Amino acid sequence: MYKLFWAPGTAAMAPQAVLEEIGAPYEAVQLDLEARQHEQAEYKTLNPNGRIPTLIDGDFVIFETAAICQYLCDRHPEANLVPLGGHARGRFYQWLTYMTNTVQVAFTDWFHPDWTFSALDSQAALKAQAEVKLERCAAVLDAGIGESTYMIGTQYTVCDIYLAMLARWSRFQPKPMWHWPNIKRVVAATYTRPAFQRMLQKQGIAWAENWPRDE
Repeated sequence: MYKLFWAPGTAAMAPQAVLEEIGAPYEAVQLDLEARQHEQAEYKTLNPNGRIPTLIDGDFVIFETAAICQYLCDRHPEANLVPLGGHARGRFYQWLTYMTNTVQVAFTDWFHPDWTFSALDSQAALKAQAEVKLERCAAVLDAGIGESTYMIGTQYTVCDIYLAMLARWSRFQPKPMWHWPNIKRVVAATYTRPAFQRMLQKQGIAWAENWPRDE
């Protein structure tokens, strides 16, 4: 049985949604962010960065959200959450890498400018810069999706799950990601999937009918 260390609304959303999609049994271990359990020595033996999530599979430990998602998909190819090959597989790599290496990094700067700067004016400048970057990233994603049903053509993949997670993170920004029509369409389709709904329920996350604002 897998063991997933998580906290509500964090980057654990994506791998937990993947676990729900593939239907594999797993134990969800919630970490208390206010108590900073993710920074304690016991957890850091699993994830030295003290970040969430972390997945345990027997005696194998893996961290980094995108890596966990890809690992689970490799373990469960029957779930069909990754294109088998060709150009679609290349496009999958492109968008997943872009979202984790570019978009997610910008979100980190936006939510936690204090991780980079101690001075308040520098924090404010970094947050403003991240806001501009995130809008630019959203435009790139929206254009890349185009008229496709999902991010990778007609196949539902981990990329769509990842995009939905990022879209929720954008809800406090002046221009959330659902202002871009193609992103909104893909995330709306992801949101309605039973597995994604189960993940939200287990994490205690409620999206109103006029998603993705919280109730």
